[in-house]
Amino acid sequence: MIRQKVIASLFFICLTITTAYSQIGGLRAFEFLETPNHARVAGLGTVNVSSNAGDVNMVWQNPALLNSDMDGQISFSLNPYFADIYNSQITYAQDFENLGIFSLGVSYLNYGQFEGNDNTGAATEDFSASDYAIQISHSREDGAFRYGASVKFVANQISGFNQSALLADLGGAFIHPEKELSFGLVIKNLGFFTSKYVEEERNLPFDVQLGGTYKPEFMPFRFSITLNRLYQYDLSYFDESLISEDNNVVFTDVSNNPPSTFDKIFQHVTIGTEVVLGKNVNLRAGYNHLLRQSLKAEQVGGAGGFTFGVYFQTKKFNLAYSNAIYQAGGFAHFITLGSNLKEFVKKKS
Repeated sequence: MIRQKVIASLFFICLTITTAYSQIGGLRAFEFLETPNHARVAGLGTVNVSSNAGDVNMVWQNPALLNSDMDGQISFSLNPYFADIYNSQITYAQDFENLGIFSLGVSYLNYGQFEGNDNTGAATEDFSASDYAIQISHSREDGAFRYGASVKFVANQISGFNQSALLADLGGAFIHPEKELSFGLVIKNLGFFTSKYVEEERNLPFDVQLGGTYKPEFMPFRFSITLNRLYQYDLSYFDESLISEDNNVVFTDVSNNPPSTFDKIFQHVTIGTEVVLGKNVNLRAGYNHLLRQSLKAEQVGGAGGFTFGVYFQTKKFNLAYSNAIYQAGGFAHFITLGSNLKEFVKKKS
């Protein structure tokens, strides 16, 4: 009964708030929440809500993926971007006997130092800019179904000005009891501003994501497909006001063509694959069409939108590295180091 109520509530929320969030990219606050923040999701195409591989970091993608097997797991990620911008994150899970499994995570994105100038161009004091999120997550199991929620306080600051919000993620997952098959549904970033910049008019980075992961029994591959922005059909940027009276395109995006139906549909799709070479090693690859279309340079597609990664497991530690190609000549690196503190406590005892 509880499971049915949770699933019904998730779909009801999807339907009722679809019209409330209709803005496309570039008009949303706290967009750092939409960027990958650890190596696993980065290597699988930057979006995934169904990969049930026991990685505590996946709670950032779907709180329903948190489970009791993650008790004691701790993970640290460092993601250097461009121009001295970097993101760091730490996540820890603890199973409380009477309360169940919880996780605590902190994500911090630093944009570095900037030179300050007044409206005449004269130099003023240098200033910094940063974003951060503090998240608490909890999940429950009901047979093959799991459901979870995350509550997070997010904030950013630039030159002494601050903005913050209180947000929640609601997630559900189905884990097949016998096969390596899982599905995930998550509604992200529901909430409200607790403080705003004076002229802030952007929406929160709301999203609805649905995905599945499957590993055929006798194949060393694990496949994932994830759909995002399910509440909005057209994610492309195309300004019809830039078409001349004779219907010729004056200027649109880098392709100088309106988006095709294929583009509009496939921009919702992210594909990820893992090559399972054993219990201790696997390779990862992914493709994000929205990422490719949004950031490609004029007449240069390159390998934008593709991601690659590798994972190693030792007795006490695991290490993952991924590389996301945003555009020609533009790479982002993701390094994640994890362990289980319970193992060290047992050894000491």
